[in-house]
Amino acid sequence: MLFFTLFSQSLEPSLRLNFFAPFLIIVFYQSSFLSSLYFALLAGLIIDIFASPLRFGVYALNYTITSAFLYGQRKNYFADSLLTLPIMTFLFAVVSTLLQVSLLLIFAKVPNISIAWFFSDLLLMPALDAVFAFGWFILGSLFFFKKQLFQNP
Repeated sequence: MLFFTLFSQSLEPSLRLNFFAPFLIIVFYQSSFLSSLYFALLAGLIIDIFASPLRFGVYALNYTITSAFLYGQRKNYFADSLLTLPIMTFLFAVVSTLLQVSLLLIFAKVPNISIAWFFSDLLLMPALDAVFAFGWFILGSLFFFKKQLFQNP
C-alpha cells in the first residue's frame, strides 16, 4: 500500500484512491478496536508525511475517526463474503471523503463542492477504491494464496 501511495501521485495526480482503505478494513476483521485505531492513525500519518498537500495530521485524524465510526459495521458484513471488502472499502471512502470536507472547513480551506465533485468524489472514486480492493486483495488472494482473506492468524 505504501508503494501505491507514494508513486500514484507522481504517475497520475488526478487519481485519488484510498490505498490504505482495504488494508484498514482487513485490520477491522483481524484486530481489536484499539489496534484498528492505531493502524488507522499510522496509515493517516504515512499519507500526511509522504503524499498530503494538507496540514499535517488531517489524514491521521480523518482515518482514525472514520475507522472508529465504521469498526462496528463489521458485524453487519460477514468476513466470509467476497463482497465484504469492496463494500466496506466503498463505505470507508465515502465516510472519509465526507469527513475530509468537514475537516477542510474547520481548517479554513474551503473545498470546491459541486455536482461534479459529488459524482467524482462520492461515487466514482469510492467505486474505484472498491474495485481496487476486490482486484488486488480478493482476486489476488484467491489466485496466489488460495486462502481466505479475513482469517485470524
